[in-house]
Amino acid sequence: MWKNEDACIKCSICISACPVYAQDMNFAGPKALGPDWFRSYEQDNFIDPISYVEDCTFCQLCERSCPAEVPIAHLIAFHKTKQEKSFRRRVRDFILARPHWIAPFPWLANIPAPIAKVLDFGTKSRWPRANNKLSNFKTTSRKVSLGATTKPTIGIFIDCYSRGFDQEVIFSAQQLLSIWGFETYLLPSSSHCCGAAAYAAGKDKQGRQIASSTYKAISKDIRKLGAIITLNATCDSTLTQEWHNYWNLDLKIPVISFAQFSLDNAPESFWDIVSAPVAEPDIFWIHTTCRSNVSKGDVNLTALMKKAGLGSVRLLSLDCCGAAGSYAFKQEHEDVAHQLGERVLEQINPLAGNLVLDSGTCGLHLSQITGLEAKHPAYWIYQRYNNLVEKG
Repeated sequence: MWKNEDACIKCSICISACPVYAQDMNFAGPKALGPDWFRSYEQDNFIDPISYVEDCTFCQLCERSCPAEVPIAHLIAFHKTKQEKSFRRRVRDFILARPHWIAPFPWLANIPAPIAKVLDFGTKSRWPRANNKLSNFKTTSRKVSLGATTKPTIGIFIDCYSRGFDQEVIFSAQQLLSIWGFETYLLPSSSHCCGAAAYAAGKDKQGRQIASSTYKAISKDIRKLGAIITLNATCDSTLTQEWHNYWNLDLKIPVISFAQFSLDNAPESFWDIVSAPVAEPDIFWIHTTCRSNVSKGDVNLTALMKKAGLGSVRLLSLDCCGAAGSYAFKQEHEDVAHQLGERVLEQINPLAGNLVLDSGTCGLHLSQITGLEAKHPAYWIYQRYNNLVEKG
């Protein structure tokens, strides 16, 4: 199933890279929870799970740092499958592993505090609220297509968070691709999940089932698409890594992040428009989420925002903000989640500007901590373009 699973050389570099270990000294660390535990499991055919294995965020920063390329985070995810949980936490994790059930009914996220506490949901982290009215946009009839209409149709993979709580991101991406001359197709047509939430929580079987269902839902549409672009870093990594490497789900067409697709395919005439001088430039603080950083690096978002001429662009030094999908919404993790996120306050001083992120939950988390508006780059770029077109 894995490659290099027994290649650990015990250098402990992964411990130095682990954001949770730096905040919680009770945490055993990725080496002990991943390759060390797995070796014992293989030898004895079973060994009791180590305490605190659930505290792993699945950020994969340990894997990025490993000189032997051990799939440390994935071994920890397997370790989590052996952990026994109380009934109420099983119920809670069953719900959190299926965000696609909540996305069509976003009001379900309005959990009363007494119920949240009974099921060990966190109450410190802000829960999302639906933002589906597109009230911040004024679509203009002066929009001009800058690309040929013969370009291939591009699929936009709709993540659960955007579908349920931030449809402005979907709208912005559609509008921009239309301006660049691309037809777009939203997929899946109904609410599905890539399987990341279940897998990171140690529910490998459920993750596979959810991912397989999503694969079936979109596979019939693949043949008419030139590529799939993703709006969420976790979905992007899951579709290109777990789907391909662990679950044998091959989409057969390129899967590309919105940032990379924009840099590669938006016409120069578009960049000429949006990069016009800004009289009073805003500050845009960029946080490249951990999954995106591990798989793509932190270059694309920064390059994209600079090319779009969006004021002063500054990259935050924050490997993991603590959101990690549903991690911050679990009672036992919320303190560490906020400790990780509050490190951003050391860098944004005074608290001013806007946040740019490629994950809705990370944006929600950091927006609560800083009080700044946090949005996907598609939102900021389309807003910039729309404002300039309105001004002529």
